[in-house]
Amino acid sequence: MRAMAAPSYGPLDRLAEIDAPLPSPGGGEVRVHVVASALNPADYKVVLGTLKFLHARNRPLIVGYDFSGTVEAVGPSVTGVSVGDDVFGFLPYGPGNRRGAFAESLIAKSDEIAVKPPGVSHENAAAAATTGLTAIQSIRDLGRLPAAGRVLVTGVSGGVGSISVGIAKRLGAEVTAVGSGAGLELARRLGATEVLDRTERPLPGDIRDRFDVVFDAAAAYRWRHWRTALKTRGTFVTTLPSLAFAVDKIHSLFTGTRVDFVNVKSRPADLRLLASWLEEGLEVPLASTIPVRDIAQGLARLHKAGGRIAVRVEGGF
Repeated sequence: MRAMAAPSYGPLDRLAEIDAPLPSPGGGEVRVHVVASALNPADYKVVLGTLKFLHARNRPLIVGYDFSGTVEAVGPSVTGVSVGDDVFGFLPYGPGNRRGAFAESLIAKSDEIAVKPPGVSHENAAAAATTGLTAIQSIRDLGRLPAAGRVLVTGVSGGVGSISVGIAKRLGAEVTAVGSGAGLELARRLGATEVLDRTERPLPGDIRDRFDVVFDAAAAYRWRHWRTALKTRGTFVTTLPSLAFAVDKIHSLFTGTRVDFVNVKSRPADLRLLASWLEEGLEVPLASTIPVRDIAQGLARLHKAGGRIAVRVEGGF
């Protein structure tokens, strides 16, 4: 099979097409013919070698986590999916993830994928997988969002932040979005009740006791920045752990608020919920769609994309 891979850690321009062995599914696994994928910040960090723990240290290095495609082979003890089903999901981070989605085929666990709705494109399904579950598990689970709660989301022009607005709305929340530039209008279109321009006013400024959840999708703030904006028993959730996060988590124990970090898991129930929302019209803002042969250029401009970059794998070599 064809794949885009790097011979070792290093510059992005080392990514090139290779011929790789077609993998065979084991017990509880399926082989998926990949139609589409999407770029993640983890992709270039792994290729550059700055986040080696996110991927097995095998060579050549095939990354890519989000995928949507068609089941082409099933291993023993597989239930719930069959050859020919269109499915989507994301590969878990960690050393067990030996081959990624920037390839014509990949191996996934059958209990970590969901059937793609027929009316949803492969590009949208792939682009929603990691970001959508990150939002669900951050806001609903870690944030312990109450009924008719209030949520603030940062980084609304990014992949996680943008989809979080629509997901928080579907969880019954009133949403305030923080961003700048084109992200402000995007947040309004996605359903944010209030939009705060981070370039025009100090944040959080005079905001007091307003939010049940502050979801720092951009990993641009700390709990101490938003502490007074959280209600009692409110939660600050970040996407990036750090020493500062650990310090804030300790300090929060004395304030009646919480601090947490999302380590997203591929849960089929959450993927099915996401699939139903996508079918109902949940928007996945896409900045562009590129062929898989151009992923090096796409990764180089990912931080300026203003939305997700989908990747055409089928027909993209």
